[in-house]
Amino acid sequence: MNLAATAVPAFARPLFTSRMAHVLYLFAAPLLLAMLIATRGIVEPLMFRHMLIQLPLLVLCGVLWQPWLERLPVALSARLASFDMQGLAGLTAASFVTAYWMIPRALEQALVAPGAEVAKFASLLLLGVALPGSLRRAHVVVQLFFVANVCAMMAIAGLLYQDMPQRLCNAYLLDDQGSTGAALVGFALALAVAWCGAQWRQAVDKD
Repeated sequence: MNLAATAVPAFARPLFTSRMAHVLYLFAAPLLLAMLIATRGIVEPLMFRHMLIQLPLLVLCGVLWQPWLERLPVALSARLASFDMQGLAGLTAASFVTAYWMIPRALEQALVAPGAEVAKFASLLLLGVALPGSLRRAHVVVQLFFVANVCAMMAIAGLLYQDMPQRLCNAYLLDDQGSTGAALVGFALALAVAWCGAQWRQAVDKD
């Protein structure tokens, strides 16, 4: 079975049906990563761009590495999957990584400390690599628990960013903090709708 095709949601699988699309996916991740590195100086000075553009794109970049995982030996793939029964390891890690990089102080550290910047890129890329497999292995109830937790966490953090009368870190202005909070609430709602839509699509495909 094609690992790359089964590692992505059902609505994305038609993109893997042609050899040309598969080749494009192989090069999409390195190109996107290069773009994210090259645009750091433009994106990171604004909290909105840093948190809600760069960070999700880093996760997406990790997801796009899925065709490369197809080249792993079957025994190694099976061994790695055995550490993620029902997707619990990957989804738990996703919750912690997401929570950490929603802390404004963590974003500020990434601006001034090279080690923190490397950790940000590495953690989010690895999250994107692991997430499709974890979602595929997880029962819908397990998915619901983690997706609801992450969405609620994002929404609460977004409301706090808007209500705080003081800046949460020195790197970003108060107006930027408020607009990021409003966008974070919207992002949480969009993520919840996207997950529900994916579940509905899978249910329709089964019928």
